[in-house]
Amino acid sequence: MAESRFHKIKQRRSERAPLTAHGGLNLVPLVDILTSIVFFSLATYTGVALAAMTAFDLSLPPTVITAPQPKNSGQAPDLTLLLAVRVTTDGLRVEHAGGGVPFRKDIAGHDQGALNQLRDVLTNVRRSYPDNKDVLVVPDDAVSYDDVVKVLEQARIANFTNIALGNRARSTQVASNAPGGR
Repeated sequence: MAESRFHKIKQRRSERAPLTAHGGLNLVPLVDILTSIVFFSLATYTGVALAAMTAFDLSLPPTVITAPQPKNSGQAPDLTLLLAVRVTTDGLRVEHAGGGVPFRKDIAGHDQGALNQLRDVLTNVRRSYPDNKDVLVVPDDAVSYDDVVKVLEQARIANFTNIALGNRARSTQVASNAPGGR
């Protein structure tokens, strides 16, 4: 006897019933994956480090643009202070040429004592030149980012509002000194 079409459909449904009884979607692997993601996210979260980060409002290094001065100007031009803090692997150097008298202070190391000394020097310069709010921080290539951030923070504590982060020119080898050069 030939089976009817209704009988074939009923037989297929009964064969598939155990497979589709719970909806056909296995949620256990999905829950396992989401639990793993949450666990590793919490394990690698650096919330303390992110909260401790300080934002700095950095500006470009100051540039001097000279415009033609009127010939009848009876006022002497104002001297501006160009203050630079160089961060080297050996320590810190504060330099400025304000008032025609060059100033240079070398501070050894990057420890807390050196940073306190830097803050004192910057505070004294800020008191001596109250109109100057600019400081240029120039790190060497081999200086760690953490040391640069600490120097920027000391400049901010010393009430400098225009903090610029500069870079020094990298040393390049002249072609004439290169082997085989003319």
